[in-house]
Amino acid sequence: MRVFQLKKNNENREENDIFKMKIEETKKVNCIVVSNPAQSNCLCVINHLLCKFTCEKNIAHLIIATEDKHLKDITTFGSLNIGYEYDRAETNDNLEIDVVNIDKDREVDVLGEHFLIILPGGNIHIKLDEPESNITLQLSVDQQIM
Repeated sequence: MRVFQLKKNNENREENDIFKMKIEETKKVNCIVVSNPAQSNCLCVINHLLCKFTCEKNIAHLIIATEDKHLKDITTFGSLNIGYEYDRAETNDNLEIDVVNIDKDREVDVLGEHFLIILPGGNIHIKLDEPESNITLQLSVDQQIM
């Protein structure tokens, strides 16, 4: 396993980098992928993962994924790759770690009281029940060179 979910303590760290991404597509997407490539030499800690939808209420599934998806449109932030797609395939090896209800036009931290450590080769997916064409994503990330 290359992704770990841990409970936050009350310690606030100010050195996190903030990544913001707005997804506006004509074809709706239902899967946002955050990966730390296997060739990376960084350990990534995601402290906050905020999502906002402007279309409808939705349910987001936070999944630790075993497969490495080959996405066409990838944005790089430090050592992380962030992309999205319409994903039809379900893999039994994936581990769903949380399910979050997200209301229309309301920003929600999908991680809640947890944070994620992503080792090189680790992937997380935010899988939506209903495909969306307008999504705002914001990550608070701390990266440590190994």
